[in-house]
Amino acid sequence: MTPQPRVVTHLDQYAPGETWELDAIQALRTNIDAHGLRIGPFESVFWSDDMKTGGPKRDQHITATIETLRNLRLAFPDEPQLIVTYNLMALDWSRTNLAWEHPNGARGLAFDHSKWEAMDVSRGLYLPGWGKGYSQSEFNRLTEIYGDKPAMWQHIRYVLAALVPVCEELNIRLAAHPNDPPWTTFGLPAMLCNSADIQTLFSLYPSEANALCFCTGSYGALPENNILEMIAQFATNIAWCHLRVTKTTGDRVFHEADHADPAADWDPLDIMKALIKAGFDGIFRSDHGLDILHETDMGMRGYPAIDRYAANKMLWAYHRALTNPL
Repeated sequence: MTPQPRVVTHLDQYAPGETWELDAIQALRTNIDAHGLRIGPFESVFWSDDMKTGGPKRDQHITATIETLRNLRLAFPDEPQLIVTYNLMALDWSRTNLAWEHPNGARGLAFDHSKWEAMDVSRGLYLPGWGKGYSQSEFNRLTEIYGDKPAMWQHIRYVLAALVPVCEELNIRLAAHPNDPPWTTFGLPAMLCNSADIQTLFSLYPSEANALCFCTGSYGALPENNILEMIAQFATNIAWCHLRVTKTTGDRVFHEADHADPAADWDPLDIMKALIKAGFDGIFRSDHGLDILHETDMGMRGYPAIDRYAANKMLWAYHRALTNPL
């Protein structure tokens, strides 16, 4: 039986640290139901900078986040388990090229660390993939408030200690998305890049509710990471998956590859085999994609509809073939 399609979504009218009002979530629920869909993971209920760094509004924002979690459960009481994604990045995902051209004319995202570090940020920083800008003073503040990695882990421990018990009560899994790229940029701490970081996260508050959004593209961009071994190691901690692949072409230089590219760093079929072998039976979707018809000229870079639809069909075909062989 084909499962009911799910939708991965969020409410972008709320800033990190603000409460998602129940009326707005219920309106979302009505829209989802009207289209015959079912809620999937929320991506994302973002943590504010104060939550990540122990800032003066940390407790206020934690309280608001708890209210959001309770409102999500009130709006979706029939879902056995809800998944709420967040990340620990100071900036969010970063790229140096939003239209890297492939030999077939398709375009995709790319990153070159040397070009990133050489950028002049004296006038601020603009992240075109997210349509978000930082003035020079805002960027300078980030470099001041984001301390070293050990201090950051202590702030994260504090937030998890407040949120995880609530999630256990409500049967919600917090799913942490890794750093993208999975290394330090501009001297800002990169918290979730490899197996050691994942183990640290889980040690802060051991619980099924303290989980991962396992992004194979983010982890796979770091050559030292063996993502097949990581899947086997952390399978029970994976709440859901982003499935995509990259192609490394130099020292901390990569581009997003076609989901079926045999020359990519990892083969999506091998990834699906590893997930099934490890007993993972959760939600997955393609993530990012190639701009085949340049349709993202009018939308958000990195999220073209055509290629991601085709990738989802391919991934689902892999899953069916591996779980229901002829």
